[in-house]
Formats: sequence, structure tokens, C-alpha cells
Amino acid sequence: MQPSSAAPAIINDLQQGSFIARRIDDTLDWGEGTILPQSSFTSEASQRELLQAVLASIEPVTDAEKSFSACTDGRVPVALLDGEPVPVREQMVGADIVSAFFVAEVLGASFYKDPFAPVSRRVADVANFLKENNIEPSSHLACGAGAGYATILSNLLRYADTKLFVNRVQTLVPTAVYDEQLFASLQQAIKKHLDADAYNGLSVEVFINAAQNASGQHAVAELKDDGRGVHGHVEEQIIRLRVPGYAINETKLTQATGGREVFGVNDNRMEAIARLFSRGSDADYRLALIALEAFADAAHGTLAHGLPTYIVEAA
Repeated sequence: MQPSSAAPAIINDLQQGSFIARRIDDTLDWGEGTILPQSSFTSEASQRELLQAVLASIEPVTDAEKSFSACTDGRVPVALLDGEPVPVREQMVGADIVSAFFVAEVLGASFYKDPFAPVSRRVADVANFLKENNIEPSSHLACGAGAGYATILSNLLRYADTKLFVNRVQTLVPTAVYDEQLFASLQQAIKKHLDADAYNGLSVEVFINAAQNASGQHAVAELKDDGRGVHGHVEEQIIRLRVPGYAINETKLTQATGGREVFGVNDNRMEAIARLFSRGSDADYRLALIALEAFADAAHGTLAHGLPTYIVEAA
């Protein structure tokens, strides 16, 4: 199936340096979270100023850090558990351990040897698979996506009945990837797991332990809760970065803007995870990428509403 003509258009170009940002016509109004721009920052000029600062904060990821990932979270990093400063890393919802686990759950027996194993075993299987394929499973303390995993899935099912949500998924995955039947099968897989109480015993600690067991303390970060917003969350925009090997330096951004934050997602990393877990199957690749997109959108809708989304590419 091709995306419907109602899918959000790409509008409002902004070019700065080596990057160009395009806003999609979706402000997350279907979201139900409490994170939204403070009233003093809602003007077009203020949002443009923030976007300019975001583009200026995008930096290359070092070779040593390309195998690790960070969460979509825009809060200021404190330190890694090994005591090192938190480096610039590509971002996904819940870092790769949570997003990749969702892909595995959707693929089910196509991925797991035992799809009915205890949830901690399934998370460990995902972490080990990432490690075996030269991806260091990563996480951070008090990860909301890990703690609220089942809630995000429940919300995704509700959001999927909203045309605005479906349009967003259609807009943000490649045209040749989206398919209504695959999107329906994604919903069926989620419902099956929730109905079976497949996430009893799942917690943020399960994800953190799996990442740390596979990749050590260098894989786990601590982020700052400064008392603002929701545990320090005050994100104002969602940045979908489509420049491989680059990521947002959250520390640089907050320092340049007096503490303003954005959610970041590296679309190329999502695509790489989808290809890895599909093991060469085109149908599984398309399902995996649709799943990753829907999970990212549902997570952001669970946390926030009223946020603009920008696709950032090389100019």
C-alpha cells in the first residue's frame, strides 16, 4: 500500500551550515503527555532559534562510540557508570536495547528460539544478539521507555485508531516500506503479548542489567533530573536526524540555549536495527522498520504533545 494523500506534508525548510531541517505537518497533538514547550518559548522566532542551536550542536560520533547508542532523551548527561563523561552517541527510544527488544517481540518466532521464554531471558537474548553483531546494547538509569514499556504498547494500540498517528508513521518511513497489512500485523502482535501478560516482571532494571552484562558500565549513562518538567524533561522539538555518523550533543545544546532540550532520533540507526533483525527477509525488514517508527512515535506521544518534528539531512 502507498501512503494516503492525507499524509503530512514536509514544510518549512531551514538550512544552517552542513544541515537542512524540514518540519513535517504534525505537532503531536494526538499525544497525551505533559511535556510541551514553555509559554515563553512557543513563538515561531523562539522555536526557530532553538532549531538553529540544534543544527549547530550536531557533531560526528567518534569511531569508538559508533557501536553504542543513547536514548531519545534530551536531558543533560551526567556520566557513564564507568565514570567517563557521556560521549555523543546516536539516539533511539530507550537506546537500542529497548527499541530492539520491541522489534524482536513483534517478529516473535522469526527471531527468538523460544518466544515464550521469561521476559528477562528474551531481553538478554536481544542484548546478546546485538553484541554478537558488533552493536553494544546501551541504556541509561531510570529510562522511561524501559519502565513504561507496556504502557507505550497500550498507547500505541489506541493511537493506531487515530488517522493522525497512522499518517505520521506513513510519513516517516520510506514509501516502499509502509503497508497496511504489516501495520495491522504489528497491532495484532502487540495485543497478543499484552493479553498474555508477556511483560510481567519487566522493568527498567531488566534492560539496564542486560545492557551492562553484555557491554559493561560504559554502555549505561546517568541523565540529570534537575526538577523541571517530568523528571527534568523539558523537550520542545523532535529531531529526526538522517545523517549517518552524526548525533546531537545534548550538553552543547543545553549550554548554548540556557537549558532548552529536544528529543533526538537517528533514523539511520533504526534502519540498521531493522535490517539486522530481519535476517535478510524483506517482509520482516519492512515490519521491523514500521514497528520501530510506531514505537518511537507512541513513546513520544506518551511523554509529550504539541511538539513540532523536524527531519534533518545533509544540505
